[in-house]
Amino acid sequence: MVIATILLTPGPTNTLLASSGISQGLRRSAPLLSFECLGYVCATSIWGLVLNTTMQDYPFVINIIKVVSGLYIAKLGWRLWHQARLDPLQELMASVKPLELFIATLLNPKAVIFAMALFPVQTWLSVSNYAEVMGSFVLLVASIGALWIAFGSVLMSGRFRWLQPQWFQCLAALTLWGFAVWLLIHGIFY
Repeated sequence: MVIATILLTPGPTNTLLASSGISQGLRRSAPLLSFECLGYVCATSIWGLVLNTTMQDYPFVINIIKVVSGLYIAKLGWRLWHQARLDPLQELMASVKPLELFIATLLNPKAVIFAMALFPVQTWLSVSNYAEVMGSFVLLVASIGALWIAFGSVLMSGRFRWLQPQWFQCLAALTLWGFAVWLLIHGIFY
């Protein structure tokens, strides 16, 4: 339940999925879910296996990761902001690229929380435990990612006239910048 709640919260990956739902619709955005799942599997596996052993000897590594993640997420925010400002008659919003989504997910701070605090310790002790936990996790990630894409596609449909896709894109950009600032502050000063 805690993992689902964290996955549902707005963040870099969810923002990009919703933005893709706005610009491309549900069906054309659906393939991004495999890149989101792959990003989370890679990230949680790396954090779970590597950081648990290196954090004691090299605690500064997490700060470097936060700064790099913050800079990348800030760049994505700038791109979304710029796209939201384009003339709607032209290509309103470029589609989210699979590699961008994969990297944003790979750098998503949620993956660290999952791997180091929420996944059972037994996850990392055997291949069968790992496969069981990751299988369940991937199903949850894909389901919640699909909800974010659907949310974006509902915005695109015009059912909520008071919430224009351009406004959501600007809000999404501001959300990404907020995450970027938080990561940069915590990476540099803590």
